[in-house]
Amino acid sequence: MQSRSFFRGRLIAIGGNEDKTGERLVLKRVVHEVGKADYKVCVITTASDYPEKRGKDYHRIFRQLGAPEVEVLNITARMQANDRTSVQMIEDADLIFLTGGDQLRLTTIIGGSGLFEAIQNRLEAGALIAGTSAGAAVFSDTMIYEGQSEDGLFKGSVLTTSGFGFVKKIIFDTHFMARGRIGRLVQIVTTNPTCIGVGIGEDSGVILKGDGEAEVIGTGQVIIVDGSDIDHSNIMDIQPGSPIAAENVRIHSLVNGYGYNFKNRRFVAPSNNNPEQRDD
Repeated sequence: MQSRSFFRGRLIAIGGNEDKTGERLVLKRVVHEVGKADYKVCVITTASDYPEKRGKDYHRIFRQLGAPEVEVLNITARMQANDRTSVQMIEDADLIFLTGGDQLRLTTIIGGSGLFEAIQNRLEAGALIAGTSAGAAVFSDTMIYEGQSEDGLFKGSVLTTSGFGFVKKIIFDTHFMARGRIGRLVQIVTTNPTCIGVGIGEDSGVILKGDGEAEVIGTGQVIIVDGSDIDHSNIMDIQPGSPIAAENVRIHSLVNGYGYNFKNRRFVAPSNNNPEQRDD
């Protein structure tokens, strides 16, 4: 299956700060994508500074959105991540939701654990995994975990490590517009043009589909940074801390209803926005 090189299953990456009290467009779409009326949600709050509060918030939200059963896992130590009771809570989940916070907490506490294996198994079995902010950043095989926005275009300023690897050759960055993080993704794709950078704005998300395409949802923007056409960069010739030069970095801006084909690296417009179908 060609799409396996990109997505290992059904995933929704959210840019953070999604609307939780108003129309809740992103979270409603998450629930819709589960695809059935009788389902179980498991919320994992490991990334959060305030896991109990965050867990209560999402428990209330998902119940309000019609989820018949919602479980919260406040995993704060690796011993808990290997606990059989915690693993069993994941094993019959239809939607696994990773909250925001610090993505290194997720990788260091859950990575390589029994809980992580259970999450992988559920993904392979067809369950939906959604993550917001840090919970989306860990989807990547290579994950950004540090780097000031204003220093993004200086060599060595963006630090990466291994993420959960639910997607390949794609790197997510979140809170993208609000925190001006374009430089971080430009540096990443300049150092490795094989990768595609996906910057997700707040109250926005990306639904990753099995055919290798992504659909944008929500009220904000998603920025695609593609380095495959780079003709020249100075990244190999400069010292750490020096400014980066790069030629022909391609950038796409997507909003609700638009998409991107990762196999073909192609912008996808909604059919009613196709210029060939316009009267003018």
